[in-house]
Amino acid sequence: MRQRFIPLYLFIYILLLGSCTENTDTIGTSLTDIERTFSETAATYPITSRSVKSSNVFSRGRNGYLGKAKDLETDCYLTCNYMTQMRTIGMHQFPDVMSVNINPAKYNPSIERWKQVEADSCWLELYILSSVGDSLTPMKVSVREMSEPYEEGVTYYVDFDPEALNMIRTGKGAVNSYMTYTTNNHIFSDAERAKANFVNYISIGLNDSIYDKDDPTIKYNNYGTYLMRKFYDPATYDNFLNQYKFTHNICPGFYIKHAGGIGNIATIYAARLVVAFVNVVNEQPMYSGFGGTEEVIQKSSLSQSDTELQELIDNNTCTYIKSPAGIWTELELPVEEIMNGHENDTLNTARIFIPRLNNELMNDYAFKVPQTLLMIPTDSISDFFEKQKVADFRNTYLASYASKTNGYTFNNISILISNLYRKKQAGNVSANWNKVTLIPVETTYSTVSTSATQVLTKVTHDMSMSSTRLNKNDLKISVIYSHK
Repeated sequence: MRQRFIPLYLFIYILLLGSCTENTDTIGTSLTDIERTFSETAATYPITSRSVKSSNVFSRGRNGYLGKAKDLETDCYLTCNYMTQMRTIGMHQFPDVMSVNINPAKYNPSIERWKQVEADSCWLELYILSSVGDSLTPMKVSVREMSEPYEEGVTYYVDFDPEALNMIRTGKGAVNSYMTYTTNNHIFSDAERAKANFVNYISIGLNDSIYDKDDPTIKYNNYGTYLMRKFYDPATYDNFLNQYKFTHNICPGFYIKHAGGIGNIATIYAARLVVAFVNVVNEQPMYSGFGGTEEVIQKSSLSQSDTELQELIDNNTCTYIKSPAGIWTELELPVEEIMNGHENDTLNTARIFIPRLNNELMNDYAFKVPQTLLMIPTDSISDFFEKQKVADFRNTYLASYASKTNGYTFNNISILISNLYRKKQAGNVSANWNKVTLIPVETTYSTVSTSATQVLTKVTHDMSMSSTRLNKNDLKISVIYSHK
């Protein structure tokens, strides 16, 4: 039975063998032809660079900054002020008015109870993420209430001055508190600091008498009493149920301004406004808080000496990167030199390594090295940040600082080079057509749950204190072409 199928097996085998033999005869030839058809050529071209003053830096970031310190590498002073709005949580902000104790000596049964409610005290807490400089340096701040809020959708730059814009409430009974602090707050014991959930903060009292901003005849013993009575007043209660109404009608926010001391800048990641009062049942203290987080507007305003910055910009021995506002580095890319004679070739890679110069002064209080740089065409900067774009690695690129090489590497900007060249050939260019700027940025990534991959979702100006010098000598771009 099996012997009948032997010739068939042999026939199929012969066909397959013949087919394989025919194909393998041409494999070597085909590969050789491909190798002979395409080849690669490498080349390097010099890049020129210069320092430029940063401009239009949006005051947008996760954290705020407060204090004044000297950048030891550049001898420039940086002053940071901080603004925060408060978040209302509506009907649960304060307990029922009958739960709040009223001093029997002051209580008048003929007057509505809510008009007699008083807070024992009120204060603003600023939570410190980190600081630059000596944490034991005494610093002083002032706290003022805004006369109007910063608005969503409005672009504010880091050099804005709310006082010059008349955005600070002044006059009779306005909030005007001062506080001296150190970022290493001594009110906490070593045991408290050792706790895993320990958070250092600055506490600023708001316990001076103030007057109602809408009715200057109404006086409150502190800011907390003002909030409580507005909450219990039937005519204004609904403002606490809506963030927009609360910000515009009740509490526009606070401006915390550096008022004295040099040597420390604190990174503030959140704020909280606390109101303390007494429970009517057990006469124990109770607290209500209004949070200031990224959910509401937090901003920093910065000031630096233009004279000091200009001296650095004019320094031709190196270029600078200084954040949150100060100096960027601009590169002039040799686009035409790269493409001339290679119009019919493919630009495979274009790599730039930018070496950093080490700080000549070793000090624990020096500003940190910028961790991430954005390379962006100079003419596209405003549009990129205004529209909150992210790096696409076609026209805009990111590079992280590598301590091993002590510099930043942009591994392949070939698409950018090709795009710039095509625009130049089309005649649709400006004087900055071949210039890109290196800007320190903060990046945010989100995890895609289905694949657990990290996706870039936000790129903002780096608002932290950072500074470095870049080597401008022998700066080159290395390219590889493919051609027939």
